Amino acid sequence: MNAAPLSGQLDFQLMHQDDRLRVEVAPGRSGRLMVSFTSVGTERDQWPPKEFVKQASQDGRNHLICVTDKSRCWMNHTGMDQTILRLVADYVAQHEVRNIMTLGVSMGAFNALVFGRLMPVQRVIAFAPQFSVHPDIVPEETRWAFFRNQITDWRYRALDKLPKRPAKIYMFHGDSRDEQHHWRQFPTAPNLRHYIFAGRDHNFVRQLKSENLLPKIMISAIRDDAQRMDEIVRSASGMERADYDHFEGAVRHFAER
Repeated sequence: MNAAPLSGQLDFQLMHQDDRLRVEVAPGRSGRLMVSFTSVGTERDQWPPKEFVKQASQDGRNHLICVTDKSRCWMNHTGMDQTILRLVADYVAQHEVRNIMTLGVSMGAFNALVFGRLMPVQRVIAFAPQFSVHPDIVPEETRWAFFRNQITDWRYRALDKLPKRPAKIYMFHGDSRDEQHHWRQFPTAPNLRHYIFAGRDHNFVRQLKSENLLPKIMISAIRDDAQRMDEIVRSASGMERADYDHFEGAVRHFAER
């Protein structure tokens, strides 16, 4: 595989394709591999497009593998996790990759966290991941019922266990009621920085992108610059999860007076 071009559009090459999964790679120039998992997308009859390409590749500097779950199964289809694991492991072995980072939004964030439990990674960047889509665990969740109802083998029912160190996890959620059903169930962990954006819903990543904050958040997460991350998140009405609980209590107090 050739190295990524110095400028312009990335040259993606197909690594794997079947009726449920598509995996593509754009080789980079650094020792960092970003593995980006797609969300559900907006069209039922079209597989989701690649996401975070520019931010993750850093204009071709990083190796970038894009994983498209065409079936939208939240990594539950038998063998999907092992196929992705094999593809990534083989790529790492064949290139001078020194660290691996995973990322995604929504279902893609769920899958990025799952993969971080399967292979040692340095970073997981997860925007609005579901804690679960299993009807017994999150019965209030109906947004992805069409795809959820097609899952028959629940290999990953919930994210009650997070990737362990050396992974540093950066997780982000809005505070709408639909989102709270999920983020309040996530465990806390020493290697997790969990941010909540007040007044934002599941689509807050689009807002961050339009506000030119998404690239800054991505860079801070990649560099593991927690101080800079705190500054950027605060500028977008976000705060760490523990601080949000105090904030929400204060808002409720003044609303009741």
